[in-house]
Amino acid sequence: MSDTSSDSNQYVAEYLDGPLEGTTEHRFLQDGAIEPRVTQYALVDGTDAMFEYVAGEPRELNGQQYVQYSFDAKDSDDLQGQADPNEESEHL
Repeated sequence: MSDTSSDSNQYVAEYLDGPLEGTTEHRFLQDGAIEPRVTQYALVDGTDAMFEYVAGEPRELNGQQYVQYSFDAKDSDDLQGQADPNEESEHL
């Protein structure tokens, strides 16, 4: 029998797009719930940048809760030299 008590207050955040695309991290539930919005900071070309992500529907996999977060370009810092965030990608 496995002990999942340490995982009961955590979930895995999966970043689907934007600057953190393809990355994951373990996060703690806030008052027993996932965070509907996550603010991340990163150093981009020597400048601090703020990125906002919005949660999708949670799902469970092997007893662990996962949540996919989508990049919110309008509430994030603009990155110089990046493609237009409102332009839809033609890649699948």
